Amino acid sequence: MPVRRATEEVLGVNTALPSAMWLPFAARILRARSDRGLSRAELAETVGVSADKLREVESARCRPARSLVERVDNALGTDHQLVDAWAITLQAEAFPNEFGDQRELGVHATHLWEHQPMAVPVFLRTREYSRAVLRPRHPDLSADEVEVMVEEEMANRAAMTGPDGPVLRVVLNESALQRPQGGAAVLNAQRDFLADLIEAGIVTMGVIPEQTPHHPGLGGAFRMMEFADRPSMVYAFAAEGGDLTADPEQVGRCAMVREAIEDATVELTPDSSLLTARWPEG
Repeated sequence: MPVRRATEEVLGVNTALPSAMWLPFAARILRARSDRGLSRAELAETVGVSADKLREVESARCRPARSLVERVDNALGTDHQLVDAWAITLQAEAFPNEFGDQRELGVHATHLWEHQPMAVPVFLRTREYSRAVLRPRHPDLSADEVEVMVEEEMANRAAMTGPDGPVLRVVLNESALQRPQGGAAVLNAQRDFLADLIEAGIVTMGVIPEQTPHHPGLGGAFRMMEFADRPSMVYAFAAEGGDLTADPEQVGRCAMVREAIEDATVELTPDSSLLTARWPEG
């Protein structure tokens, strides 16, 4: 048995399963069925498969055939949305950077670690901080269009920090909590929100001090996602979009960078001065 496969099996990774990119697609089917008020058995009978087969599809334990997805799409009246999502997911396995459900993929992780050097991560932002980040970043959009993006970030925050979300660990550059994005009131409220999340045990956080002489995180922001029974994935953020990969070598390199970042990190508590100080005094 190859060493890599043996290692994955020891770690509980089932390499026979589809990649984690199928988890958001499976969740779409489950939500669509629930919205129609159908049991799994009822939908399975309608589309001509067993309830066990449909369970595999809804838990991303198989790659369903297009013909089955078309029957499910018709039965649920989702207007070809499930077929389109199936095609995108199938293509994304070969070309991960074309995967469009990056945020929802994170929701399905068991553990999510993220390093952000410039700003608070999307899933930990207050509404006002979100707006303050998005408006200058998208000067070509109207206020209403920006608000749509803000609502999307708030929905992602609710999913990520809710009871079914992953275990969250975030490391920021110290400057991210000192930059008054949106002004003093916005930054101070964001600090308070982070303190509340830490106190509630929803996230653990650390910062890399500005005076760190050998900063290990200057390569940019990235996210590592671990899944219950599938290989881990890494998402490297870029100015527009980013790079998603499950390549073991790239994931391994990012894990080494993560360790170096953690070694340089100072832990945040609800009482840390970075969170309790009021800008501009602190």
